[in-house]
Amino acid sequence: MSKAETAQVLSNPLSHWGRLAANSSAHLTEHLFNGVIAVILPLITASLGLTLAQAGMLASARTLMAGVASFPSGFLADLASRRNLLLGICIGMIGLATFGLSAVSSFPLLMIFMALSGLGGGGFHPQSIAILSARYRDKRAFALGVHDSSANLGEVLGPLSIGLLLSIFDWRTTLQIWAIPGLAVGLLYALFGGEGDVTVARGRDYRRALWEDVVKNKTVFALVAVSTLRAMGQTALAVFLPLYLLLHLKLTAVAAGAYMSILFLFAGAAPALVGWLSDRFGHKLLIVIFSMLSVIAITAIPYLASGFVLGCGLAALGALLWALRPVIVSAAMEAAPQNLTGSIIAFIYGANMGVSFLAPILAGIVADSYGLPAALIFIAFFPFSASVLTLFLLRPTAVVDP
Repeated sequence: MSKAETAQVLSNPLSHWGRLAANSSAHLTEHLFNGVIAVILPLITASLGLTLAQAGMLASARTLMAGVASFPSGFLADLASRRNLLLGICIGMIGLATFGLSAVSSFPLLMIFMALSGLGGGGFHPQSIAILSARYRDKRAFALGVHDSSANLGEVLGPLSIGLLLSIFDWRTTLQIWAIPGLAVGLLYALFGGEGDVTVARGRDYRRALWEDVVKNKTVFALVAVSTLRAMGQTALAVFLPLYLLLHLKLTAVAAGAYMSILFLFAGAAPALVGWLSDRFGHKLLIVIFSMLSVIAITAIPYLASGFVLGCGLAALGALLWALRPVIVSAAMEAAPQNLTGSIIAFIYGANMGVSFLAPILAGIVADSYGLPAALIFIAFFPFSASVLTLFLLRPTAVVDP
């Protein structure tokens, strides 16, 4: 950072960190929608008489469209000059989808609005991470860490807050209230979140770098595969843990929301410690150990009675499986030039969401045939596969300079 830039930061710290605050607020808002999946989806399922397979399809529609949206969004994040407009539209789409879900009853329309929320969520991450990466080049890790923590805060607040709203309103009114943050934050960011001068890469140079340093990069490919398997387990658990709590254990919506908040609270607190460990012991060892411990935590849940022990089990699961995301992403960024941040995130999130939509469908089929406890045990297959793949395919690589 130059002397002039340093002086400007010292004289106006709020302005310097305003971008991080704005993007973190938007990220929190984007992850608030996960509370709809965690708490309200089971109520929609019961209220409208949907099967568990249909519930899985609704969650999968969102995940699939998020994967579809990640690729063009990542490319635009590296090439477009009005990223604030794109980011604002993505957040606004989530608010619009939430409002739409509150007004419909037919399964096809539910699928459409769930898919719309997926387009918004999938398009958000490459834009936001690219904006922060460009704004805080000298403190990129710190900025992305705060950005990730804001998402985890949204995961904590979402289920708990929706559970409290459901104790006052029905699920349709709750969704209408829940739509307001997405619509408001999306509009404000689109109107007032301009970046100023943005250097746009030339198309030919960008395509060459994308092909050589991302698509053909074997380390990045292996990490995308590992991340996708982890995401499949996380996606299926986000759908079927609430269903297990509400439909199998017969807990109230408030209690289920509290349990899910415990999981996401530890998922939010763990990344800093996990990152510290990965810097000292390496990404590969950490991914293998944490994935295998996740398998143990998942398979133990059906044998834990509700109460303190179940809360501890969910806390351990959140700290193990959910906390691996920044480790895998940071490993991929170390394996490719940093000026391709948007594209790297596009491939990771695109593959995660574009493939992990299968996991809730498969778990739903198992649940309909053998019950919800069996579905949870089936889900443990995904982190187990991630651990095995990491052990045999991922090799240490040197850091690639921009």
